[in-house]
Amino acid sequence: MFENDYTINGIHATHLKYLVNDAKVFSRYIDVYMNAAIIGFLHGRLEKKDNSSQDRARIYADAFSTERLNCDFIYRLIMLLDETTELSTQQRLDRAFRDDSQKETEHAKAVHAQNMDLFNSYVLGGIEELYEQFTNGATSREDYINRIYDITVKFKEEMEGIDYESRLKELVRSN
Repeated sequence: MFENDYTINGIHATHLKYLVNDAKVFSRYIDVYMNAAIIGFLHGRLEKKDNSSQDRARIYADAFSTERLNCDFIYRLIMLLDETTELSTQQRLDRAFRDDSQKETEHAKAVHAQNMDLFNSYVLGGIEELYEQFTNGATSREDYINRIYDITVKFKEEMEGIDYESRLKELVRSN
């Protein structure tokens, strides 16, 4: 998990590059990837891979190794809290903590691949959400800085209204 290069294709690659190279909201692709996973999850945005253009952006394995702990934490948290599928508490815990370590059988590999597809669909949805937030009415560097501030304040307010800690405790207690 998070050991190999990951390539984003199509419109999502274009938007990722825009956020890093043009708007300069993020300094690295891996920063977009991690933040997009969280934003995609919080906004309930799941996107499918897009191959409408030849554009591609690659996040290299060394970037993942640098941010491995953060990526693992975000992945596990999303796998625990995701409610797009009807899973028992034990199945969610397995999805978050066991499925990625038990890849000996073809079935286990398929389950882990399915989990990673879900996670990466949140990433792609988050890229779309971030792109939309930073392109609506922002044209100058000052606009982008103001937009970063506005989005950060809004994110803080949204997070204060959500009690994920109690949801996680419920999951652990019910098991």
